[in-house]
Amino acid sequence: MVDQHVIESRLSVLEGYRARLHAFRDVSREEFVADEDSHLLAERLLHLSCECMLDLAQHMISDLGWRQPGDYKDTMQVLHEEGLLEEELTARLKEWMGFRNVLVHLYLTIDHAKCWATIQNDLGDLDAFAARMGHFLED
Repeated sequence: MVDQHVIESRLSVLEGYRARLHAFRDVSREEFVADEDSHLLAERLLHLSCECMLDLAQHMISDLGWRQPGDYKDTMQVLHEEGLLEEELTARLKEWMGFRNVLVHLYLTIDHAKCWATIQNDLGDLDAFAARMGHFLED
């Protein structure tokens, strides 16, 4: 049985991160890359968003006794195998998990322009993930 409080609280936190990231959409690419405070905050919010998605996924997998994933990308594959994520979203979320590894382990070489592009183009993936988790709670 999935602890609904755990899922609901993390979905709320994820929404807060997404809302804060959305504010960076009004910042130009050049300004974002040049302003260390902006890209440091945004990168941390992107990282925390990834961690929140992983936390949600891992709680779901553990609580429901599904196959244990081999790595972070595989975590999203397990959700796909269990019918929670469609194939296209799964592929995009696997990219987010790869991005998470860059943010955590390759922080000395982060491409700030890529972070800006992610904020401009890919925040909908966070919404889609949250919506899928929300649907699970409604079932």
